[in-house]
Amino acid sequence: MNSEKTLKKQVVQSSFWLFGGNIISRVVSLISTLILAKLLSPEDFGVIGYGFLVVQTIGLFREMGFNSALIYQKENLEEAASTAFWFSLVWSIFLYLIIFLCAPIVASFFREPKLNLLLKVLPISLIISSASSIPMTLMEKSLNFKLKVIPDVVHLIAYGIITVILAFFGLKFWAFVIGTLVSGIIQLIIAFKLRPIKIKFKIDFKILKEMFGFGKNVMGLGVIYFGIRNIDDFFVGRMLGTTPLGIYQFSYRIANIPATNISNVLGKILYPSFVKIAGSTWELRNAFLKSFRYVAFITIPITFYIILVIPDFITLFYSKWINAIMPIQLIAYFGGLRAIGSGMGSVFLAKGKPNLLLPIAIIQLSILSIIIYPLVHLYGVIGACWAINISITYSFLATFWRLKKIIDYYFKQVVEVIMFPLLVSIILYLLMIIFSEMLKHNSNDFQYLIFSIKLVLFPVLSIICSYLFTDTLKNIVKDFTN
Repeated sequence: MNSEKTLKKQVVQSSFWLFGGNIISRVVSLISTLILAKLLSPEDFGVIGYGFLVVQTIGLFREMGFNSALIYQKENLEEAASTAFWFSLVWSIFLYLIIFLCAPIVASFFREPKLNLLLKVLPISLIISSASSIPMTLMEKSLNFKLKVIPDVVHLIAYGIITVILAFFGLKFWAFVIGTLVSGIIQLIIAFKLRPIKIKFKIDFKILKEMFGFGKNVMGLGVIYFGIRNIDDFFVGRMLGTTPLGIYQFSYRIANIPATNISNVLGKILYPSFVKIAGSTWELRNAFLKSFRYVAFITIPITFYIILVIPDFITLFYSKWINAIMPIQLIAYFGGLRAIGSGMGSVFLAKGKPNLLLPIAIIQLSILSIIIYPLVHLYGVIGACWAINISITYSFLATFWRLKKIIDYYFKQVVEVIMFPLLVSIILYLLMIIFSEMLKHNSNDFQYLIFSIKLVLFPVLSIICSYLFTDTLKNIVKDFTN
């Protein structure tokens, strides 16, 4: 019982620091993205989108699943950290050289000459991030998010500030490149300062073999997931060009706010937390269902909120991005479902069974690969949005079905968790739409007023309904205050 209370305290404290830091960094990130949308063109977003796509594709093989293996590591932690550091560093340098040599070919393939030089500079970030990932992972393993949040927050704030300043002075897409490299170096210095590693000038091949044995399944899963999340960029960029890719990537960033803020945070907290209780199916099931309830309670209203306010927001303040309205609304579904299911993967990892997710991921990638070309060909950017929504729906349902065999829950429990926030969000969304249409019918001069009412009234009414008709909000507050 004491160990359960200790773990709960660690998780709540970690959640507090991680969510707090994440809110700060994401607010800065959102503000910087909106400012950059004013300063830069969709073409600039498209060029850097190509660059990030290539670097992230090769970067998938940088980690080799070693970060997850390090969290799973039960003994010889410092030796494992030193071994992982040297392997990741040498391997990332090798990957950088591959991108450097292939830059002209990639630029020719995407019909974008600017990529030639860009892909010789941006991939340096792979080497920087490989070095900083080891101390960051060790802080994550110990649930010491009070420290880990510092390099994370400083990194994102520095990136946002540097990128905006350089864009203001006319560096265009190079603002992203320089911002990525400088903020990465800052994160590296802070991470090693807060969590020093005893680096030995040798690699323990026994530990390396053990870590690779666990990490290969995680890496394989990561490669497939990356394909799932980036094949849309590939087809949009290749078939439609730089500007449509810029619009699509801007839409993806805005619409995925719930996923990037919730799933990334929960993945970092839940996996090391679930590892500690993985021996008890009962504890693991209860912990998962509780986290699932909280995430659904927060995510579903946020998803509807994005769908509701984004048309007026773009029309009033970002008219050159008018073609991003429908993509943002469609991708909001993808981001919401991804966030709601964010804790499922942590259960499989905690049980040491990431391989069980591989068949689901392979089928999801296959579905996406089959449908994305005809949908993009017929409907452009909108077609890409429908493709990723169809594939994420399959993955969500299939993963839940497989998870039932791991922790033995009832589907009724899941439906009960989702039903209240879903019904409340639908009703409030429809009321807001009806109200705004009534005002528009009387006069077209009320657009700013309509936007302001939607912006404030939807979240206020959501909180009131949650407080009056369910105990979930009270329980969340109680967990964090106690």
